[in-house]
Amino acid sequence: MLNKFIQTLLSLGKIMIQSRFFNKTTNPKDLPLIILGNGPSASTTLENPHFKRENYQLMTVNLFASQPIFNQVKPEFYVFLDKAFFDFDLEALENPTLAPAVKSNSKFLGTQKLINQTWNNLLSSDWGITLFVPQLFRNSTIVQKLKEKNFRIQFFNYTVVKGFESYENWIYRTGLGSPQSQNVINTCIFQAINYQFQEIYLLGVESNFHSNLVVNGENQLMMRDDHFYEVETKWIPLIHPENRSVRMHEFYTNLTKAFYSHFRLSQYANYRNQKIYNATENSFIDAYQRKKLPL
Repeated sequence: MLNKFIQTLLSLGKIMIQSRFFNKTTNPKDLPLIILGNGPSASTTLENPHFKRENYQLMTVNLFASQPIFNQVKPEFYVFLDKAFFDFDLEALENPTLAPAVKSNSKFLGTQKLINQTWNNLLSSDWGITLFVPQLFRNSTIVQKLKEKNFRIQFFNYTVVKGFESYENWIYRTGLGSPQSQNVINTCIFQAINYQFQEIYLLGVESNFHSNLVVNGENQLMMRDDHFYEVETKWIPLIHPENRSVRMHEFYTNLTKAFYSHFRLSQYANYRNQKIYNATENSFIDAYQRKKLPL
């Protein structure tokens, strides 16, 4: 009880310092939402001839727009969380070698090229996309560019709050704070709940990160990149923000936070009387009801 009280007070302080008020919009259509992760199972549904895209709204994340399928499925919503998508200027958008992340780590160049391709494809889209962007990046160069193009941008506060459950639910509902989102899918689910989607389906969200790990001969933690749009399997080193290899205990600490976030989001959805269904085969997430996507 005392710990919850202290967490509540600390969270209030964080909100006063970090959070901002924003006008919130809500779901304009009475259609279910598919949150599309980048897991390989997503292609099974997207390529199914019985899948009726018009029966759903679609939310995608991260590098999805860098792939040709982006212009085929035309997502209505797009969510970003990672600083890497905002920490550069227009010169770096044209020349990725100028991005700060590449200057500090040349191995990031391949990822920066995909980030640039993501933004260029988004800027070229013509069907109307609502972008969810952390308010910390509201003054970034790329956001100003998006505003010039009249994109719909929904800013959100990624201010992690902890405390009594009733307090957390109230803060979540106001948008002044959020559960901890260890990855962008957690953020997608939270934003979808607050956007008032009554039915939310998770597709391509295997969350099998631990199954894709190896430790090489130099004790470097490597992860297999098995995104559904990848043609060849890649092994990617996991790098800490301090530009060192991620340690195994750090990886599993973060994994625990991600799975707890799903559990808390499930509670929050129940509080809001909204349904989240895990439609991903072989998913390790155990927080949501399993249900196949109706085709």
